[in-house]
Amino acid sequence: MKTISLLIATLLLLPGCNAQLKNAHTVTVRVDGDCPMCEKTIEKAAYMKGEAEADWDVDVKTARITYDSTRTSLDAVLQRIAQAGYDSEQYLAPDAAYAALPGCCQYERSFKRAPRAASPGTNAHSDHAGHHADTAEAAIDQGTKDPLAPVFDTYFALKDALVASNATDAQARAKAFDAALRNVEMDAMEHTAHLVWMKVMERLANTSGVIAGTADLAKQRKAFAELTAPMTELAKAAPATTPIYRDNCPMYEGGADWLSRDRAIKNPFYGSQMMTCGSVMETISR
Repeated sequence: MKTISLLIATLLLLPGCNAQLKNAHTVTVRVDGDCPMCEKTIEKAAYMKGEAEADWDVDVKTARITYDSTRTSLDAVLQRIAQAGYDSEQYLAPDAAYAALPGCCQYERSFKRAPRAASPGTNAHSDHAGHHADTAEAAIDQGTKDPLAPVFDTYFALKDALVASNATDAQARAKAFDAALRNVEMDAMEHTAHLVWMKVMERLANTSGVIAGTADLAKQRKAFAELTAPMTELAKAAPATTPIYRDNCPMYEGGADWLSRDRAIKNPFYGSQMMTCGSVMETISR
């Protein structure tokens, strides 16, 4: 009896045996791979408890991805699969991740030789899809553009809206920040920045969604504080040519940080109430 109970408990922990996902969308996407070992790796990378799971078909090289659209996106699932070393129609795996695969799993990289097109299922099931389709502008001078510049530009605009205590403007700036996150050209990133980006992007998107979804200035400021740690990681992984300052307000929530391009303190947590409360803790630059 003990053995049967243990077997049932084990089966319940497997991705394919989870209770049906809420708000589920299912999309079939081409994902390159070669063998049953690839299948295990791809499905493990896609799986997040209560958020997403995948069933990869070794014969036709497609993944049937099911995800809760209120908690994650198709993009996020495919990015995890890419980080594990597997190319899809939307995302190419970093070369280092592909090279780390066992020899039997190093499939022929068909997407490396041709422009990638958005999956037909992506537009139907994800609000954040379509922006990775190749465009003439993205193809030109991709190597010279800073793919993270729009992310930092919109973050600092959001910070300025909070400094001005303008909740309506902060909502709009948070939406712009979220759009910038969704439109990052990952193929143009350096490897180190790419790895950090994969780690922090969902946290950034989730937090920006909170700010964009409320007109309550206090709630916006509390959520904004949560952006600092992942944005700092990103700034250090891909330092800009101009300095970025990590500032600290000792009064807010027992101490909270924010990033700024200005050395002068302009506090986004209190605005005009305590505009100069804080100090520069760190300078991030090349």
